[in-house]
Formats: sequence, C-alpha cells, structure tokens
Amino acid sequence: MNNVQKFSSKQDIHQQACEWISRFDRGLSQTEEQGFSDWVNISNTHRQCLFDVAQTWDELSVLHELSALFPLRDNHLEKTNRLSIRKTMAIAASFIFISCLVWLSTPNMSSIGESPLLVLDAETSIGEQRVVSLSDGSVIHLNTDSLISVDFSDTRRDIHLLRGEAHFEVAHDEQRPFIVKAAGNTVTAVGTAFNVQINNAQQFELLVTDGKVLVANKLPPINNSDDSALTHPLDGLGELMIAGQKALVGQQTLQHLTLSDEQVKNDLAWQQGMLVFHGEPLAEALLEIGRYTSINFSLADDKVKNRRVAGYFKAGDIQGLLFALENNFNIVYSKQDEKTIVLSSGI
Repeated sequence: MNNVQKFSSKQDIHQQACEWISRFDRGLSQTEEQGFSDWVNISNTHRQCLFDVAQTWDELSVLHELSALFPLRDNHLEKTNRLSIRKTMAIAASFIFISCLVWLSTPNMSSIGESPLLVLDAETSIGEQRVVSLSDGSVIHLNTDSLISVDFSDTRRDIHLLRGEAHFEVAHDEQRPFIVKAAGNTVTAVGTAFNVQINNAQQFELLVTDGKVLVANKLPPINNSDDSALTHPLDGLGELMIAGQKALVGQQTLQHLTLSDEQVKNDLAWQQGMLVFHGEPLAEALLEIGRYTSINFSLADDKVKNRRVAGYFKAGDIQGLLFALENNFNIVYSKQDEKTIVLSSGI
C-alpha cells in the first residue's frame, strides 16, 4: 500500500472536493466510497472545505446533512449508511459543485442573455497530464503543456483549446451542443469523443474516436434563402466526420483520411504515457518527444536527422530513449550542458 501523501495547496483541496462531489452525481462504487472516506479524513481542512463552500450558499440544511458524514473511518459501515452518504452528497452536490468550480475559475462571465453555469481554466505543465471532469458528465484528458478554457451556459457548452492537445469524451445533450474552438476553427459534437492537437495558430489535427463531429467551414458561405435551415448550431455549412477519421484542419482547408483501429490506438497512446513511431525521421520524432521534456536535442548532421526510428517510447523517459537510440539505431549522445543533448551517428 502506498502511504506517500502529496502536499496540497488550498486550491488543490478545493479542486479535489469538487471532483469528489461530481462523482456523487453518478453514484459512488464501494471502492470510491472508501476513497472518499480516506480523503475527507486526511485533515480538518478537507472537511472544512465542504462546509465553507456550503456556507457561501447559506444552506443550513446542507451543512446539517454534511455533518452526518463525519467521521468516516469505520470500514464496517452498514449498507443503509452507504446509501445515506450517497443521498446526502447528491443533495449537497447541487449546491456545492457549481460554487467550487466558480471559486477555481477566472472571473470571465460575459455571456449576454445567457445564464453562466460553469467557467474555469485548466492547464498542464511540460510532461504533465490531467483529467478534468465537467459538471455535465463530459471528461477532458489534457496532454502535456496544454491549456483549456471552459464556459458553460444553459444553451451552450463552449471549450477553447488555447494550447497543446486534449481528448474530449462528450456527454450527450442535444439542447446544448459541445463546441471546441482551436486555431481559428470550431468542432461541434453531441455525445461523441474526439482528439484535438494544435500544430500552430492556424492549424490543428482532429481525430474522431467515437460518434460524429462537425468541423466548421470557414470558406465563404453559400446563399441560402431558407433561414430556418440554420436554426440549430449543428446545421449549415461544415464538414461531417465520423469515428476513425483524422483530419488536418486549417482556417480554409480540411483534409482527412480514415485510420485503422490500430492507428487510432497508436495516436491515443499518449493517454497511457506512451509514444509510438513507425519509421519517422528522427528529427520529426524528436519534435513529438520534445513536448514531454524540457531537454533540448541537437542533431549533429543530416544523416542523424534522417535516420528513421520505430517503436514504443515512454513519454518523458529521456534515459530510456537514449538507451534505445544507442542500442537499436547506433546513435550516440553527449551532453552539451544540463539542458542540451547532442545526437550523432555511432561508429
């Protein structure tokens, strides 16, 4: 059993509380109930976090019901007590969850004529990955060095991918389309899953892993006398893509191809912390590897740059990468300084 406990800031604890509350919306398994019990009993700060947020809503009934949850160290809770916990936290979730997320968010609630329901930013540093659970049940898996801004209202679910890469698992809601903006274009989905990676300010890669998505068409619109045909955000001009299709999306271009199941799996290997290469030039492969580390690679000559590499690499494992390059591809390395590694051809 791992008894190592990470230090948490006050903001971390608030975020953790929000994540636990979101799980109560769908119901906790017995394992999760024990996990919640362990978390809430780490310190008084964890317990007080829930009460403090409830107090901001001035809900004395919620405070009273929350008080029945503590202490939760008894491993022999009866089934009725477990059901009571679920019921209590389901009630508390409706009052606390939105409050927690707003507390964590940047104060950007400028939607006109709509009621803001959730506004937050989420970010990962180089080499870090993070899973973000949203209030509607959608899940966002952020890859290394990524930044998103989420803005939910009662009519729309808007997400802006500002940097990096993210995989979106979208909860079905026909009344509120899920719209991701990236590199000057938009991807719209209702109950689907897809991956978006920004290449530059004008272009991103889109991979649909489940369902269908609509990529907005930035070309000049075609005249349409029937205005009623454009009443729904999913209607109108755009390119419809289905599961297994991958596209390079520009502001005025869209090129897509169909991938095999194995190719889709390889593209999503980053979610398991792995990178997969199939004979790409080393210079190209290092661009992808460089997203997961602060180490800079210098290639000694064109022979090294064009050396094609293939295999599975653990993201961020520089020593493992250097070992594989030396022993499988006859590429040796030397350290120019603490942050720079020079790669050259072996004898």
